[in-house]
Amino acid sequence: MKLINVVIPVAATTADNIYVPVPCRGNIKAVRAVYDQETDADEVFTLYRNTTAVCTITPPADATAEGVKIDGVMDTTNGELIFDPDDDDEENQVIKVGILNKVDSAGNLALSIDYDGSAAVTLAASEA
Repeated sequence: MKLINVVIPVAATTADNIYVPVPCRGNIKAVRAVYDQETDADEVFTLYRNTTAVCTITPPADATAEGVKIDGVMDTTNGELIFDPDDDDEENQVIKVGILNKVDSAGNLALSIDYDGSAAVTLAASEA
């Protein structure tokens, strides 16, 4: 298991996508997030492989205090999708972090991603 830690600056009311390269072939097992500003329940962050959501991070309530750890929820259908830095499809080589334009306060989003690099799949990531 590998741990990917990343801090992402977030602008208020601005939709954005940030791309995090994967270290090896594998998949995401768990995600934890901390935002350094108050968050609301509609300020959702999503991790994708290409355009397919694999994990959603939703604050538990409106006015969630800054610094509260939020556990991501893995998608029941697509949460095990394979990422691969050597895949022919460049979109499968990175974890895309989607930020909606509903974030009220600019701040920093810290993500801690448990990444399983022991994926023993012989298919290309685009076929898995």
